[in-house]
Amino acid sequence: MSRGILLTAVSVVCLAGGCADPGPPRFRVSGEATFNKQPIVHGDMLFTPDGTKQNSGPQGIAQIRDGKFDTAGPEGKGIAGGPTIVRITGFTGPGGQIVCETQIQIDLPRADSKQSFEVPAKDAFKGKKGPEI
Repeated sequence: MSRGILLTAVSVVCLAGGCADPGPPRFRVSGEATFNKQPIVHGDMLFTPDGTKQNSGPQGIAQIRDGKFDTAGPEGKGIAGGPTIVRITGFTGPGGQIVCETQIQIDLPRADSKQSFEVPAKDAFKGKKGPEI
């Protein structure tokens, strides 16, 4: 087989098979989220690499349902790991009122892991608007 045909064949296989760069690695984080020691009924979590600690990479998101979350859920693709700012917003239910909102700085492993996040009572939502996500 000539070199040109071989290169063409490799190119076709790569294009069809998805040899594109998958980007930086992402890791799955799942676990529990509670507010005032009770499961958060409904909510969202945003995982942002902490740039102040020289961490970069993709953000991750997770929905909280009955106190459980998973960054590999319907909207999630995982997180970057390392120093991370986790923003947690809890609601009374779908379309409900905000009950809590907090940010937590944590150094997450650069591997799949299970984590528990507790939003303390002091972070109950008091009607003020939080920072934009």
